[in-house]
Amino acid sequence: MTITELKEAFRFIFKKRVEASYFKPEKFSLIGDNMKSLIQSTDTYVLSHGVYLLISKNEEERYRFWSLSQYGIKYFTKKQLNRNKEQSWIKHALDIFAQYINRGIDIPCGFDIFIWGNLSVKEDAGVQIEALISHALSEQLGLKLDSAQTETKFDSEYKLVISNTHTPHVVSQSSLAMLIKEKSSLVDEYLFLENQLTRDALIINVLADTAALGWLINRNHQILRDKLQLVPTEIELIIAEAEKTDGVLGMRMTGCGFGGNTITLIKESAIPAFVEQISEIYEFETDVQNFFFTANIGDDIFKLYELY
Repeated sequence: MTITELKEAFRFIFKKRVEASYFKPEKFSLIGDNMKSLIQSTDTYVLSHGVYLLISKNEEERYRFWSLSQYGIKYFTKKQLNRNKEQSWIKHALDIFAQYINRGIDIPCGFDIFIWGNLSVKEDAGVQIEALISHALSEQLGLKLDSAQTETKFDSEYKLVISNTHTPHVVSQSSLAMLIKEKSSLVDEYLFLENQLTRDALIINVLADTAALGWLINRNHQILRDKLQLVPTEIELIIAEAEKTDGVLGMRMTGCGFGGNTITLIKESAIPAFVEQISEIYEFETDVQNFFFTANIGDDIFKLYELY
């Protein structure tokens, strides 16, 4: 849905116009899946997929929630916040409101809130909603916003294409898990190399060198393949074919337990030919259909200022 359609939906349900709209993009690491200690300072990029939050104040001092996945509006009062038994996405929103009130922050009005998301990883939705609610509520109440913004400088003609090859992969049963259990020195060597790549990516982000970023993505995949020897043949097949496609700057394996997904930095104009070529070859070789989606590289949580 477009933001215009979302605003119209809000107006239809709440019988009022939206006062503010926010967007929290889904995040994806191009380099360094496993460097957990560096996750806050590495090249964690954000995508055009994510969660939208539309909000307006109301004078009833009630919190009213609605989404396209539920029937009707759900109402809550301040007294109900700390004893809510919601099992839906609304639980995450109510938890944030409760935290604000329990910290002694005055919320002098009610809010009407509409949530819609196009996340590719649905289990991330709770985290996204909590971040959005906290950001929006702080701004609406005139509080200081402490969430840092991610500045993106890369050429806008390049996009990310993420594929799901449907390769079975479970962290606890993966080859990587076996290597870790065996305390293999290969894991330490791989993490050391990935750490170096992650630090290089920080510099490249400042320089906004898109071609160099593509090289790092390729290198990240190479050390994963050559050092740990964990790349499934079907993933290697896709990447080998991608190297022959004009406009592809870098591609690597990623995903839970290693395998299942690939991420590609590619020129936007090359995406149709890339998807067609990879899909055809992959299905011919494996009898399995690959699934692709495309995303932009953008900013972190931001307020939408389109005309109402």
